[in-house]
Amino acid sequence: MRYWFCVLFIISMQNTYANMNYQIVVNKELTQLDVKICSDEKLANQYALGRSRASKNIKDLKLKNATNINHDLKLYRGGLYLSDTSVGDCISYKINLTKFLVDDNKTVLIDNRDWLLYPKTRQQVTVKFDFENPNHQISTPWPKADDKNLDYILPRYPKNQSSKTVIGKIHLELVTIKNAILEIALIGTQNTLRLNEYIKWIKDTADVLDTHTGLFPQRPVQIILAATGSEREPVPWAEVQRGGGVSVHFYVDEFRDINTFYQDWTAIHELSHLYLPNLKTEDLWLSEGLATYYQVVLRSKAKITTSSEGWEKLLSGFNRGKRANNGLNLRQTNATQHYYWGGTAYFFMADVALRTQTNQTLFSVMNQFVNCCVNELEQWSAERFTTKLDSLSQTTIFRELLEQEALARSFPNVDPILAKLGVTQSFWGSIRINDEQGHEMRDQIMAP
Repeated sequence: MRYWFCVLFIISMQNTYANMNYQIVVNKELTQLDVKICSDEKLANQYALGRSRASKNIKDLKLKNATNINHDLKLYRGGLYLSDTSVGDCISYKINLTKFLVDDNKTVLIDNRDWLLYPKTRQQVTVKFDFENPNHQISTPWPKADDKNLDYILPRYPKNQSSKTVIGKIHLELVTIKNAILEIALIGTQNTLRLNEYIKWIKDTADVLDTHTGLFPQRPVQIILAATGSEREPVPWAEVQRGGGVSVHFYVDEFRDINTFYQDWTAIHELSHLYLPNLKTEDLWLSEGLATYYQVVLRSKAKITTSSEGWEKLLSGFNRGKRANNGLNLRQTNATQHYYWGGTAYFFMADVALRTQTNQTLFSVMNQFVNCCVNELEQWSAERFTTKLDSLSQTTIFRELLEQEALARSFPNVDPILAKLGVTQSFWGSIRINDEQGHEMRDQIMAP
């Protein structure tokens, strides 16, 4: 009886809040969005832009009442504030998409902070897209409200964090890794062979993570692949975005042999970020550190590099991090090599400590975190994150390393641990590996 009461209470609570609906019309030329915001009840009183400069993109902002009378509205300090609205009122505005066109004007690639007014409301917000050109498609990191239509649920993520929507001539492909769904949106090329090569590269990379960590994070991921002209490297630029769900954005060289993408470290690095939550800006060294550590170790385990090459990459990376440090700790520094490789050193030390003191590994603890806690809904501090990892592993390893190595020193003291594993450096800078010392632990960490 108590169970049914709880169910009925939850249902009644869900029905307490009406829906707010965003209706988006994309014109045939991909030059304009027409946005209309309505609600089953009164409109929310406050709406915010993801960034203030986006106010220049919003035109013809009006409030339209049930009798079709329009009232001009104005933005104030990066937001919209309403009063005295009635049921049936709607907001409308237009977005000029011209400056967001890419791929010879066949595709729009727009940051959602540049067009969306985020409502302050407890209502569920749905966003529906309609296209004047039926051949146009869309990719957005938001969860779908209806698999059959282009209806999405607007998540309550930090509005100031980036997420992108792609509209137009897109090749969409769904790849599943167990229960994780990767929606790959490819733009910039219509070469079928090349598209299939890119898709297989992403799938194979996700399989490497799944096979060698024991778990690929089981959640939806938007992946944007934008093919460019000739570049100096296979993936000249990539990033993870979390402002509306998790998304990974790659710019890729259209003309390179696909085998060079498998040798490149970028895809493993970026997909490794999916094991981490949305971290505060000052603690992003954790995110880059884990991704860099995984990038080195997983490429060795997958036989992309040899074990000795993996240790050489770790050692040379630590040396670059030490040279770049300016006496600040990992939270304070803004030197890229310092916080990337300092973060890597932190997770390397944690991995060794877990393997030495328990029967756990960094992979096993991070997989527990993925299963229980990883999301983009809120930002985590380093203190909260490491406390949770200690709770999951039933140790004090992560918090102690945070306090004693990451935040109390300019660079974590990795040399004694490397020496115990038989990894040292000669006077001339070359790596030395002592096969008679620490080889079991070295193999556990780096060998296939």
